[in-house]
Amino acid sequence: MSSLYGPDHPSSERILFECVAGSRAYGTASADSDEDIRGIFALPRASYADLTAPPNQIADARNNIVYYSLRRTIELLTAANPSMLELLYMPADCVRRSSEEMNCLLARRTLFISSRCADAHIGYAFSQIKKARGQNKWINQPKPEQPPRKEDYCHVIRRDELLGANGTPCRPQRLAASSLDLTTCHAARLEHARDAYRLYHYGARARGVFRGDTLACEPIPGDDETTRFAGLLFYNEQAWKQALIDHQNYWTWRRERNEARWQQQESGELDFDAKNLMHTIRLLLSGKAILERGEPLVRVKGEVLQLLRDIRAGRYRYAEILEMADAIVADCERLKLHCDLPADIDAAAANSLLHELSQAWEQRR
Repeated sequence: MSSLYGPDHPSSERILFECVAGSRAYGTASADSDEDIRGIFALPRASYADLTAPPNQIADARNNIVYYSLRRTIELLTAANPSMLELLYMPADCVRRSSEEMNCLLARRTLFISSRCADAHIGYAFSQIKKARGQNKWINQPKPEQPPRKEDYCHVIRRDELLGANGTPCRPQRLAASSLDLTTCHAARLEHARDAYRLYHYGARARGVFRGDTLACEPIPGDDETTRFAGLLFYNEQAWKQALIDHQNYWTWRRERNEARWQQQESGELDFDAKNLMHTIRLLLSGKAILERGEPLVRVKGEVLQLLRDIRAGRYRYAEILEMADAIVADCERLKLHCDLPADIDAAAANSLLHELSQAWEQRR
């Protein structure tokens, strides 16, 4: 975030709440941990009548600093979002700024506690398990700096190989293994065949098969059909597009990651993201706390804190962590049988609270 109170960010008078969140709030921070700032800002109700909708959230490039609009906050709380619910139970030493409206929201925070919250914690926790394995793939299969080339997803059958001199007709080969140069060719779509094209050699006169990100087809004069025919091209455009997305995701992750976090995996000590799995267990324990005492677990201490630190340090195997997760989920299922929490959040009451807080803030301005 270039400037906390710049033209694209909430002004000081609009900020209702600001805190240090993440590992520093949980008590699990290490010397290498980032500082995560979360906040809530208000907007005049009239701004929602404009054709240009106001922002739901404002963040820096790495999402280390994120502010949510009051409307988005209530919306996410009503949807039992675990990260948003945490903001209503932040330890006092993490709160940097608060307001009358935030105090009112905190006084009504039990409105957003339901058994659905526990289910949301469990669901998000298991998404972290999948993420831990997915990022392990990035660790062990790094992408080159250069993005994938369209030509790498092309296969060809040269004209002289269509009949197969070695007795195996029509066997495509990788473009790189052939003598064909697509910059010296034109392409025409092969009728009734998806992703298949006829190639015609035009040498220096050619405009090339690829024009930017597009495979361009050219009308081929009748006289050139036989004299310039060079073979068949098969271009897997969907595979190239997916490879490009994977490449972009990988390098975004590489640019934005905390390097210290990945040393164990890159050195081969671990085959999973230990920090993600630490948060998996933390989320599950927080969901269990909702069912046991009616509020999420934010600041962890004692044996629980030591357990989380041991998971992050790689002192447990992946299978052992999954066993822990399954055991906590089983505890949650048993607790739900005798839980007196409402099944879901009262959306109408949440909507009334949003109007009440918005009106109070506008009157105070």
